[in-house]
Amino acid sequence: MLHVPSYRRRWEDKLAWYRNHGIKIQEDGGGGDGTLVITRDEANGSINSARIAELITKVLGL
Repeated sequence: MLHVPSYRRRWEDKLAWYRNHGIKIQEDGGGGDGTLVITRDEANGSINSARIAELITKVLGL
């Protein structure tokens, strides 16, 4: 839903809050106080479950 401006603003505010509290996104290597794992839907609202499964495997070291 990041293509919806109001949703995107709230999402960016939340992301800034996490970063300000030492929690970085997994794509950037994580942070000292935690790692935020982000998934995104496609522009048409669909999700790529295979990509999410790969991410889970990677993050959990399975």
